[in-house]
Amino acid sequence: MAGDKFIPFKVNLELEGEKRLSGNNLFEMLRVIKQQGSISRAASTLGFSYRYAWGLIKEAESALGLKLVEKQAGGASGGGASLTSEGLNLLEHYQSFKNEVNEELDRFVDSAVFSLEQQNLGYEQKSSALSHHLLLASTMEPVETGLLDVLEEAFYQSSGILVKHIAVGSGRALEIARQGRVDMVLTHAPELEKQFMAEGYGSQIIPVMSNKFILVGPGELIEKIELEVGAVDIFREIALRGFPFVSRGDFSGTHLQEQKIWEASDVSTSGEWYLTSSGVAGNLGILSLANEKRAFTLVDRASYILSQSKIELEIVKNTQEDSREPDLFNNVFVLSTVNPERFASINSEDVRKFARWLQAEGKQIISGFGKEKYGEPLFDLV
Repeated sequence: MAGDKFIPFKVNLELEGEKRLSGNNLFEMLRVIKQQGSISRAASTLGFSYRYAWGLIKEAESALGLKLVEKQAGGASGGGASLTSEGLNLLEHYQSFKNEVNEELDRFVDSAVFSLEQQNLGYEQKSSALSHHLLLASTMEPVETGLLDVLEEAFYQSSGILVKHIAVGSGRALEIARQGRVDMVLTHAPELEKQFMAEGYGSQIIPVMSNKFILVGPGELIEKIELEVGAVDIFREIALRGFPFVSRGDFSGTHLQEQKIWEASDVSTSGEWYLTSSGVAGNLGILSLANEKRAFTLVDRASYILSQSKIELEIVKNTQEDSREPDLFNNVFVLSTVNPERFASINSEDVRKFARWLQAEGKQIISGFGKEKYGEPLFDLV
């Protein structure tokens, strides 16, 4: 994919140094409510639970002192929601700000990428690599573990095709793909991936690997919890007892799975015990923050293995495998290729080569990745 690039940034709203809101999630909710005229449909589109979506709006309205969304009662029209004038004005200013920042970042990336390629490639190699160039938006875990760098290097050595990745959460990765700015995405958010395909943005989904979600926390709090129960009951007890819990809150696959578990537990996460990270990237960052706060958090097994020497958190029993809710801790990563009929800029021929390579040589690399250093592979094949 020639010329397109993207550097993600996270927006948080902080009022008087006390109240911090997830700006990205809030403005995405406002944008989709404006399009679809419904909070429940907007929440479904974004992969949020209705409770989380409505709570986010009410929290923002309370903190800002503004009415952002107007709900309409049912009746013949079936009810719905629309943005108030204040909501529309806030969304418009945000979109203008975001566009300005993206333009500045694009100019920065132009010079940075050119400089990097000049350093690492001779002139002839550079010309060849740029003509066979793929962009991949990836969820954080394959990047943080170093797996993606290894795969990209092996594929380049095998094919001469350069793959560059953008590290973001799954929801953001699929949003970037919807803009036609990448050739493929590597994510772990099943509902969002199905929607991506149903909307015609994707052409193929390829299961690649898996890596269980786990709940971790400080030993001094774990010993106070009833562990001879299911995972959902453990989450419910954390909430009811007000034990601190750190959430990524960033529309990532991990965050969406966490929201699914809270919804199954039928408890509210609006209390002071529930901490949403601010500007902390990925599960490695969340583990460090949870360790600092002596809090529980949901992460993937690979990230926990990488962090074990730096943190004092333990895996909570019965949360890796819950026979009553087996899907709650499944964590499958898939490669979704972007539909070339939707975007003419997609390098479909090289995408197919990468997909075929990933299912053969790539999986051989994945099956043993991390075993020598950690005594076990960081990811399982699917």
